[in-house]
Amino acid sequence: MIMPELSRLGRSRSDVLDVLNKLTEKQVQVYSVKGNFQLNGTDMQSKVMRTMLGLFAEIERDLISYRTKEGLHAARTKGKILGRPKGPGKSRLDPFKPEIIALLKNGAKKNSIAKRYGITPPNLLNWMKKHIYFASLFKKT
Repeated sequence: MIMPELSRLGRSRSDVLDVLNKLTEKQVQVYSVKGNFQLNGTDMQSKVMRTMLGLFAEIERDLISYRTKEGLHAARTKGKILGRPKGPGKSRLDPFKPEIIALLKNGAKKNSIAKRYGITPPNLLNWMKKHIYFASLFKKT
């Protein structure tokens, strides 16, 4: 297998290592044009490169984790509230509540209402459940 560079094998270094290990197991010879080296698993250079790549991937993961934790700590000390806001939140359907009520009272199908507002039927149903007013519209009598 010939490739321009190792990063093309996966999105992260660990993905690249996984692919390289599988290729080695299947005895596929890998040549990197940009790095000008081979990773065919039979020579010392290949083993050293794979080990180095594994080490770099582990260090990279640790650094990302450390920076993330540091950033979260700094945000908390500044008083920033982290996470998703509490409560039902806002929906893009909220401004159309009167229209949706009218459509439902006139017998419009939920699928057509969802399509009209560019959402999926399950999203429409979830939105309807969160609005107490709708409970009375859908009770079976």
